[in-house]
Amino acid sequence: MKNFYMNLNMKYKIFIFFYILIIMISITFGYYCYQISSKQIVNKVSLTNLGVVNEIRNNMTSMQRNISDWITVFSLAPEIQESLVTKNRVSKRLQTSLYLGQTASIMNQMLFSKNFDYLALYGAEDYPIFQEATDGSNGSGSLKQIQLTEIYQYALKKNGASYWFSLNDSSTLFIQNNRNEKIGMTRIVRDIHNGNHIGFVFTGINLKTIKEQYLRNLYDDQHGILILDEKGSTLLQAGMEAISMNSSSLSISNLLHTYESGDAITKVHGKNMLVTYSAINENGWRVVYLVPLSLLTKELSSIKTFVFIMIVACLLLSLPFMMVLTRIITSPIKNLVYSMERFQNGHFDERVDIKYRDEIGHLSRGYNKMVKNIKKLVDEVYVLELKEKEAELKALQSQINPHFLYNTLDMIFWEAESAGQSQISEMIIHLSRLFRLNLNKGKSMTNLARESEMLELYLSLQKMRFKDSLTYQINISSELNPYVIMKLILQPFIENALVHGIEQKRGGGTISVSGELIGSRMLFQIKDSGVGMSEETIQQLLMEQPASNINTDNDTSGYAIHNIIARLKYYYNDNYQLRFISSMGQGTTVELNLPAIRESKEGI
Repeated sequence: MKNFYMNLNMKYKIFIFFYILIIMISITFGYYCYQISSKQIVNKVSLTNLGVVNEIRNNMTSMQRNISDWITVFSLAPEIQESLVTKNRVSKRLQTSLYLGQTASIMNQMLFSKNFDYLALYGAEDYPIFQEATDGSNGSGSLKQIQLTEIYQYALKKNGASYWFSLNDSSTLFIQNNRNEKIGMTRIVRDIHNGNHIGFVFTGINLKTIKEQYLRNLYDDQHGILILDEKGSTLLQAGMEAISMNSSSLSISNLLHTYESGDAITKVHGKNMLVTYSAINENGWRVVYLVPLSLLTKELSSIKTFVFIMIVACLLLSLPFMMVLTRIITSPIKNLVYSMERFQNGHFDERVDIKYRDEIGHLSRGYNKMVKNIKKLVDEVYVLELKEKEAELKALQSQINPHFLYNTLDMIFWEAESAGQSQISEMIIHLSRLFRLNLNKGKSMTNLARESEMLELYLSLQKMRFKDSLTYQINISSELNPYVIMKLILQPFIENALVHGIEQKRGGGTISVSGELIGSRMLFQIKDSGVGMSEETIQQLLMEQPASNINTDNDTSGYAIHNIIARLKYYYNDNYQLRFISSMGQGTTVELNLPAIRESKEGI
């Protein structure tokens, strides 16, 4: 896609660029407006929902207190205490005394206020000594089975306080024939004289009753309510009946760890919801209120329509402007292109008319200057290039054929062997091997193993020449064997040490060559005990020479060093270090620091 765009005509590039820019600006502006408006609406609704949540929380707390207070008065009634302490088994007699005696008022309050829909009081017997239901539920559960449940154990831990739980099955241990889903509450009844456990009371309130009395007009099909207990389990849900809601499906388990109220946006069955939750009340209940985010932002669809219309209008209105602009920009470029095409066809007198001083005007002036210089170069340099090509051809023709050289050396070797000249034979063998290593199959790079061998052969030949006047050491670490350097980089420094150092010193001298791997770098040192160099000589060696002087200067004493520096700069750029340490009469040390490159990377 990128190549397709870059290969288009400049005019179409500008068209596409500005059109995409207009679309991106419009979309960004529209998205920003939509997000800001959406955020403001959500914030306002969140405050409203928090008020609704607090109202529901207060209603639930009031309901719990009313029921708990009624159960407290009921369990402290003399008739109830006497029946539980004396283990009165006649439930009909107790029922009569409750409705006709001193407790008649609180019993009538239960029936008319409809605070709850089911009541069962257990004493020492397996079945309740008193039972009352207003919704037709019947069939109390066995106390022995109830005592085995986790709910009963929680009630024991409460030690007389209320424990609330969900009772939503049609058949449970508490009510065998439960007609409606309920929230249950259990409590241990204690003796008012000594505090001993003398009974167990269970009461249930229908979810329908809660919705009618405490949640009226607080939810609908698009707003949902969840009542959660202290463990986060669902006690009641209202509204949004089509969605199966619970605390785990709302992905708000992390939010429920806090005791404070708040709100968050989360997904429910793939839909974003604004979830507002209350603080935990005194019984551990929490209210969660849900509103679909799409319901809040439905009115913002007009912003989307506005953005679309704005994009279309901008594109249509910008069309004539873009046509004029692209013509103004591309016309000088087209003239420049046409001039270049004529120049390529051999019209070296071609020029471009310059009207403005903008970037294209600067480009045109540079082009005119370039054409003028090229014409001058063609006129002045063409003949010189022909002569240089001819000289290079003659130089190539005068080179020695390597195979001829090897065969000649081989012939001299056997002649020396026949004459019993073993030292000459050894020198020829070393020289032949040295030539082969120098050629290196025509490659410019060689590994340190071959370079070390080449240095050994070279110095051994020089040793035969200088005899006792020369001693040498080569200590190149075997770690460097798999690494590569440019061919004939170290040997010229050794040759320079021999010619300008050792030969000039009476009594001969010593040359040592070392190499080691330091991190990702290779450090080489060539030391000699020769006559040394002055600082001026060192500066002349390191001074960059013009390319034309490297091969033609009559003073060739530093030719090899200048040649090496040129090769180092060509291959390593500035990623190398070359240093001369010397003083007159104290010898010379050459340090060469190169990057460590493995042989496999060069393919040698």
